[in-house]
Amino acid sequence: MSKICFGCVKSIDDEAAVCPHCGFDQNSVQSLPFLPLGAVLQEDKYFVGKKLSVNNESTRYLGYDFQNKRPVVIREFLPNGYCARGKASNKLKISSEKAGTYKALLGKFLEYNRTLVRLSDCSAVPKVLDIIRENNTAYVIEEKEDVISFTEYVKRNGGTLDWDTARPMFMPLLSTLETMHKNGISHYGVGPNNIRVTSDGTLKLLNCSIPDMRKVGGRLRSMLITGCSAPEQYDKDASLNESTDVYGFTASLFFALTGSVPASAEIRAKDKRLLIDSKIDKQLPPHVKTALASGLHVEQDERVQSFDELRGQLFAAPTVKDIREEISRTDEEDDEYNDDIPEKKKKKKRPTRVYGVVSCIISLVLFVIIGTYWLQGNPFAALFAPENASSDSDGEGITGETVTVPNLVGVKYEEAVAEADKSVDYQLLKAVEEEFSDEVPEGYIASQFPEAYSEETQGYSLYITVSKGAKMRELPKIEGKTVDQVAQLLGDESFVTTQTFTYSDTIKKGLVIGYDAHSAGDKLEYGSSLEIKVSLGSEKEAKKREEDERNKRNSDTDKQEDTDDEESVEE
Repeated sequence: MSKICFGCVKSIDDEAAVCPHCGFDQNSVQSLPFLPLGAVLQEDKYFVGKKLSVNNESTRYLGYDFQNKRPVVIREFLPNGYCARGKASNKLKISSEKAGTYKALLGKFLEYNRTLVRLSDCSAVPKVLDIIRENNTAYVIEEKEDVISFTEYVKRNGGTLDWDTARPMFMPLLSTLETMHKNGISHYGVGPNNIRVTSDGTLKLLNCSIPDMRKVGGRLRSMLITGCSAPEQYDKDASLNESTDVYGFTASLFFALTGSVPASAEIRAKDKRLLIDSKIDKQLPPHVKTALASGLHVEQDERVQSFDELRGQLFAAPTVKDIREEISRTDEEDDEYNDDIPEKKKKKKRPTRVYGVVSCIISLVLFVIIGTYWLQGNPFAALFAPENASSDSDGEGITGETVTVPNLVGVKYEEAVAEADKSVDYQLLKAVEEEFSDEVPEGYIASQFPEAYSEETQGYSLYITVSKGAKMRELPKIEGKTVDQVAQLLGDESFVTTQTFTYSDTIKKGLVIGYDAHSAGDKLEYGSSLEIKVSLGSEKEAKKREEDERNKRNSDTDKQEDTDDEESVEE
């Protein structure tokens, strides 16, 4: 006979007191209010093993899925201070005084995790397999993966990561957080201790929790991360938004690149400097340092407000047009330089462009050497292997191979980012400045360098510029629409609107008559100011209303005077 080990959910002999695989004592007792070892959920579908971690919102257990024969993680909604569990039953007892709040928090927990189910394609969040209601609470069943803590990963890699190593690891995490906010949920607890690294080098966010636990003064006792929680999380009157998660993400990236988290919010309120070792400071690209400073700004309003904006700063790059012009200018200078040099001296002197080419070749050779080391086998595998296991590669990794540049012109920017996050062939660099284009719609890629379908060495940088749409925008028809509708319509085209009021016999009061100095179909430059006319209704009807109101007031006055006269007579 066999049974399942409480410590590793592997099959062991029924008589075994200690697991031969993990050494877990099978006679251990899980203290209340946690589920007892060996508890089952959903009519024996899930087996509950040892407790993995606890926070003030929920508890994570190792579990086993009997139906699919696989280990899982079981997360139980178990808010601190709201409930208890007796010895004789797995069902939670809710404090009668807090029953209303408990129910509201449980609803938010379920809504949050149902949203996570829809984000199963995001690589950085645990995959939610099932959500069940039982025992007067709820359980989230997550995919179980072999992971190590990000803190341990950085430690094993010498205490810091260089930008070229950190970049491909953090970009999917950035995209995941961006997607979470677009779907109406947040994390607000991003930090090295809540990040895990899988065996293939993917970062995973742990402890995805409802916001009530991520702020001082919430309905759950707050759990904040020193150095990674934004200053506004310590202020019970402040509101949290996407920039709050930007702070936590940037603090985690700062830790990866420097080996330490920023100072606490309390200290940074007095001293806003970010202290970086001088050796590390010299190794970081200038635009990365700028992005770190922007993402870790103490003042919430002055911080980078979105992950898309942070991505742009982390990948600050010249526009494709600038690159082409620079190449063209260099070629012209070289031609002029060569024309002025006598034939005999041309062989002795080397133009700047030659040195540039040589530098590129040297850089490429270095890249191939580094790439060979990186791509041979799985560079993360040794971190999960037993201590006595060999880390030698089988030599089958391929590096330095030639790849074809994809055509991203006309592709939606967000879709290009998602594809780039999955690719090892290239890294996507977005220009900070966008450009106007009559052919490419706003938000889509207008140009790229290198050109599509050209051949490049794997790992190359692909520079893209996003379109702002046409510079000249056609004015839409606005007659008869509400002011709000017109403001939205013109705002979508980046026009700035003001309004005046005038009478109209054909347009109802409060609706838009049209443009003051333009007509629908006219073309104006992006960002132009416009004045729209709003109807006061028919002038004739307005005057009639005024006359009726005046007559009514006069009538009321006459009646009052008659009443006063009558009272005077009675006296």
